[in-house]
Order: sequence, then structure tokens, then C-alpha cells
Amino acid sequence: MPLDPSGDRRPPITPQLAIRVAGAGVVAFVLFGIIFFRLWYLQVLDGDKYLAQARENRVRTERIAAPRGQIIDANKVTLVDNRKATVVAINPASIPAATREQISAYGQAAGRWALRKKAYKAKLAKLSKKQRAKAAKLPSAPARPQATGDLLARYRRLATVLQMSAKTINDRVVDGIVQVPYANVRIRNDVPAPQRNYIEERSADFPGVTVDSVYERTYPNHDMAAQVLGTIGQINGDELASKKFKGVVAGTDVGQSGLEYTYDQFLRGTDGRYRIEVNAAGERSQAVTAVQPKAGEQLQLTLRKDVQDAGESALKQAGGGKPGAFVALNPDTGAVYAMGSSPSYNPRDAAPGRYSTTAAYKAKFVNSATNFPLIDRADESAYPTGSIFKPITSLAALDAGVISTSTVFDDTGCFQTGARKDIDVACNTNKTPYGPITMVDALRVSSDTYYYNLGKKLYEKGTLDLQKWAHKLGVARKTGIDLPGERTGLIPSPSEVRRINALQQACVRKHPKGNCQIGSGNALWNPGDNVNFAVGQGGLEATPLQMAVAYSTIINGGRVPTPHIGAQVSDDRGLITKLDAPSRRAVAINPAWRATILDGLHAAANEDGGTSKAVWDQGWPRSKYPIFGKTGTAERNGQSDQSWYVGYSYDGSPANRPILVICTIEGGGFGAEAAAPAVRLIMSKWFGVQSKLVRGSSNDT
Repeated sequence: MPLDPSGDRRPPITPQLAIRVAGAGVVAFVLFGIIFFRLWYLQVLDGDKYLAQARENRVRTERIAAPRGQIIDANKVTLVDNRKATVVAINPASIPAATREQISAYGQAAGRWALRKKAYKAKLAKLSKKQRAKAAKLPSAPARPQATGDLLARYRRLATVLQMSAKTINDRVVDGIVQVPYANVRIRNDVPAPQRNYIEERSADFPGVTVDSVYERTYPNHDMAAQVLGTIGQINGDELASKKFKGVVAGTDVGQSGLEYTYDQFLRGTDGRYRIEVNAAGERSQAVTAVQPKAGEQLQLTLRKDVQDAGESALKQAGGGKPGAFVALNPDTGAVYAMGSSPSYNPRDAAPGRYSTTAAYKAKFVNSATNFPLIDRADESAYPTGSIFKPITSLAALDAGVISTSTVFDDTGCFQTGARKDIDVACNTNKTPYGPITMVDALRVSSDTYYYNLGKKLYEKGTLDLQKWAHKLGVARKTGIDLPGERTGLIPSPSEVRRINALQQACVRKHPKGNCQIGSGNALWNPGDNVNFAVGQGGLEATPLQMAVAYSTIINGGRVPTPHIGAQVSDDRGLITKLDAPSRRAVAINPAWRATILDGLHAAANEDGGTSKAVWDQGWPRSKYPIFGKTGTAERNGQSDQSWYVGYSYDGSPANRPILVICTIEGGGFGAEAAAPAVRLIMSKWFGVQSKLVRGSSNDT
């Protein structure tokens, strides 16, 4: 059907509307033309100009390091603070690509060599001295790539300004790039203003060298509690990949040891950011925007500066400069009032970049023939304990039923430990006989033969009661203190003998004609082993902190305290987070056994014949501050005897200001001659008694 055109009823366009539509089209065309012409102008006529500006100016985001939080003692005395310092660093991108490739290859070779060195040392440990002399030598470590040409000239110019060697700069650059290839490598910390200004004013002579302000740690008390407080340093490659430092960017200072490491998440703070304009050469033009850094939180400790000072001074006075350690804590809560190690050092000196040469740093901290100051001997060194171990033997024997608290033993001065009467004999020092004695008497005079007898009886019972009690009380197990690097130690046992003998037999099989001396090769755990262990010898290795925990557990009736140093952290708003560590476990101790041991420790410090009575005789107010103490003298192969002492006291009642102090001094001799006088000096500070160095003499071993 054809369409009917009459059905279209749309009105015709009026002349006015047509003019308006045409006008709008013209305007749109003109606007489009203007835009098109402007784009053509910018891209064609002025394109080179704007391209040059784009290349000349860029925006870069840089980090503003946050200051770390303060560390203060229990009385809010500042122990660690911050100050601004200048750091000179080198940007790895400014190092020639060929040199960076050499450094990368060196890093891989050095890693392989380190693994080979570890395996080589493990192999040598299984050989006799004679076999080690004949063993093939370990190849030398790969040599660091050395700068040449323009790069060497740049290092020399920088070395002249910083007053250090070009080789040291090269070594630090190589080591830094190996650790973190994309982070600036610090060359020198705390650069004086004249040197800083010289480098900044002649930046063209030092391409790739940056001069920045950073927050550096300061230590108002110098070397006090150095091993406890710890050190900081730039994060390395392994740390960047670790869970602890997740999200931390390269170049950040993080805790490397001590409390700085443990509480790094609180102390580190939050870095700020600012955007800057730089030209093609990376030179700053101007700052654009900034986000201010947030300082780290303040860490308050259970340590008390006055007690810490007294402890470190006591080590020097009583120990005569010999290496040693002490711990003073609350035996109920585990709060550590003081903890120190000698020799010590200023953590500021251990910061990377502090020394002008690597050799100077190693001479101070690594290759020190005497002493290794970086080690915290209170929890990172394990020793034989000597007679301070005897209360643990007492508990094991009582629990095993081989003796009672009232059993009388006839101490004749010597004891038959085995079947061979000519050799299996052990004696008190100077073969002193103490006659009929009970457990309290044995602790008072520290009778070795009494405890030799207990060690033999425990062996004959055929169980490992002594090993079990030592482990329950915290020996050879980590205490859980909030410090990294705590050493485990060792409890001698039949399984340990089997392990050593297995190494011996493997050595003999591999070297049938050699002189393997790792162990006897066929010896079993015998009575003499248990006898030696009963008096804190025979392969026992325990840290001073572990023995402090063991004694605290006996004193408080079986609760094993967790020693801790961090008390709380607080932010800039005053929000406080407690860090107290509660007891983790308990040991069942018969109250009568505990009372007997404490009676023995009290007698040892107060009654005639007591091994440390003389130390407390001169001016100590025993009625107000009762003293419980145990001396120890440990034998160490090839070294002088090691002095030990454990002291416990309180103000009037056990619930009022209780404190337990343990001290050990390497090569210090009898316990009453060195360690006990040091403990008295520390106790004097705690209770406000006049400080007095009083040495005793002892037959205690």
C-alpha cells in the first residue's frame, strides 16, 4: 500500500531557527579550529621548547628520615637520644655500569666463598691438631674490585676532604652495593660543617656524592649498658627480605643489636616524604610538597641507671679489669634492674662509617685479642658454673629420694667416685674434712665431697634426675629475655657423650692413621661424669642470666620468671603500651626443700665457716637487709679459675624491694675473692648502704 504523505504533520523550519543552527555550527567550527591551531602550535612550532623543559624538570619523591624514639630508664633518665648529623653518601647509579657489573660478580663469588669457609671450618673441627696442620688450605677470599680512572680520581678527591683513604671509600662502596644495590652507600657519618660545605659548594667535583642531614643516636652515659642498649645501622639486603623489617625501605636505619633491635618497630618511627623538582642531572630545584616524619615511640626500661652504674663500677673494682658480667633483677617479676658486661664500648663508636678505616674498626671490635666488647657476657657467653650449681643438685637428689634434708654425711675431705682407688678420687680444696654435715652445712661450707656423693647416688639410680632438674630450672634453655642473641648453653648427659663419640668414631674411620682427639671413641657416661656435673663442672655451660632465673625460681617457690628489660612504650600523644613479660611456667618445689636450701644460702653468708661470711661482716646491716649467698669457683681448661657469686636480699620482708644479683669474673679466682665483693657493691647501691669493697677468701670450688 503506498504511503500517504498527508500523515507527516511536522511543521516546516522557520527562517529564524535555520539562522540559529547555522550560527551554532559556525561557532563550533571556530572553537574547534582554535583548539586545533593551538595544538598544532604547541607541537610543531614550540615542540622543541617544551620538550627541553620536560627533560629539564622532573618531580621526584624523597624520604625524610624519622628520628628514633628515646630510650629512658625506670626513673625517666635518658639513656639514648638523637641529634642531627651530616652523612656523606654515594649514589650507586653514579658508578660506571662496568664497575657495577664487576661488583655484582664479586658479591656472588664472595657469597660462595663464605659458604665454603663455613664448611671448611666444620671439617677442621673434626680433625686432630696434627691433621689440621697437614690439611689443604682454604683458597683466599675473592678480592674486591678496585676503582680506576675517573672513579678512582673522584674517590681520592673525596678521601682528601673526609680525611680517609680512597681504598676505604672503595671498600665501603663495594660492600654497600653488594648488600643493597640500589641504596645510597654511606661513606662517613657525622661529617664536620667545613667538610660538608666544601662538598656542597663544589658539587661538580663530586658527581653522585650526596650530603644529607640524618638523626644520629647519642649516648649521654657513653659505654654504660652498651650491649643491652644495642646499635643501629642501615638495613641490609637480608634484613630487607625478612619479616621483621617488612615494608622498610633501603637506606633506613634499623636496630642491629640489643634493645634497638628487639623494639625497632616502636623506636623506628614513620618517615616523612617530600616531592622535589630536579633537573636532568638530578640536581634539586625546589621542594613542592612535604609530609612531616613522625618520631618513634619512647621506650622506658626496667633498668635503673644508678644500679647499672654501680654494677659496671663493681666489675672494674672487684675484677681488676678482667672480663665479666652481672645481672640484677627482681626474682618475683623478672624485671631486670641492671645487666652489664665487661669490657664495654660506646655504641656510637660501633656505628657504620664511624671509623676512617675498616682496619681500625676491626682492631677495636672484631680482632680484639682480649675481650670482644660487642659480646654480652651476661646472656651470650656460657660457662661452667662451679658450686653455684649445688642448690640444683640438692633439689634433684631430694626429688629422687637419694637423700633427705636431715641426712648426715661424713665428709672426710675426699670421696671415692669410681672403682679405681688410685685415680677415681675427688677431694675438697686442700682436702679439708668437714666431718658429719647435713645439706644446710654442705651449702654453708660448700662441701664438694657431699655433692660428689649426691652425683654418684643419682648415677646409680639409673635416671637423669640431675639433667631434668637443671633443665626445668632454666639451665641450657633460653630465658625469653627481650634481647637477641641469647645463648642456649649445654647440659652434659649420656646423649651428649654419644654425640661426641660419634664424631670421634667418624674421624677414626676417615683417618685410620690419624690422631683423632674429639672424644675417647668408646667411653660411656660413667659415675665420674655425673659427679663432676653435680658440682657445676664436667661440660656444663650456663649463662649468668640462666643461673639468675634458676635461683629466682627456687626463691619464689617454683614460678619461673621471664627476665625482661622493656617496661613500656609511649607515643607523642601520651598513649602508653605496657611490655611486661609474665611467668611462662612453674616448677613444683617442695616448700621444705626450698626452706632447707635458703637456710644453707643464709648460713653461707652469715655463719662461721660460711664461704662468703667475711664479705658481709664489715658494716653490712644484716638485720635490715638479710643476705643469702652462694660462691662458686669454676675450672676452665687452659685458663685461671672463674669467680661466681649469687646474692639475694630484701628490705625487711621478702615482699619489699627484693633483689637477686649474680656476678661472674673470668680469671677472678675464688668466688669470695672477686665476684662476691662485686655483688656487695651492687647491693649497697640498691639499699643505700655505704659502698665498701670487702674481699673474702674461700675454699669453695
